[in-house]
Amino acid sequence: MGGFSVRAGTGADADRIAGVHVACWRETYRGMVPDFLIDQMTVMGRAEMWRGVFAAFEEGAFGATAVLEQDSLAVGFVGYCAQRNAALRAAGYGGEITAMYVRRACQGQGAGRLLMGWCADGLLAAGIGAGALWALRENAPARAFYAHLGGELCGEKQEDRDGAVLHSVAYGWPDLRVLAGSLK
Repeated sequence: MGGFSVRAGTGADADRIAGVHVACWRETYRGMVPDFLIDQMTVMGRAEMWRGVFAAFEEGAFGATAVLEQDSLAVGFVGYCAQRNAALRAAGYGGEITAMYVRRACQGQGAGRLLMGWCADGLLAAGIGAGALWALRENAPARAFYAHLGGELCGEKQEDRDGAVLHSVAYGWPDLRVLAGSLK
């Protein structure tokens, strides 16, 4: 699939993941969220956040993050953890895919499918059979991708970020074996 490889990330990957994170926000969300939210995001700030995520994993928090590479360059990432949203947890979605980002130049080549499969496999190995993720309501390409992979609309929320109200929708897989199986 496009010469991509996926491996579990570590704290040493925080800067690389942060670079992809910021680049993807700039490529994807301009026009969907207020510019100031994009403009205030820095690689340094995201790297600090990612170091905290990896530190939590090292201290025993459930979850993992993978790095997607192409020719040794980080071009995407994905993460999963136990479901953090109470309504989705109550609906039976025990796992959460926390973030999936792929650089625009690498999209449409199987990278997203590879990352989603990595998450499904990880959650299933941990005994979690159902999972969900959140996408911005306005992000039509991502929503179409998740629906194409069999994700079902299963929730919605809004959150205030520095005075900007963001609307998100949840896509869920009641049986992650279906998601994992569709990617093999």
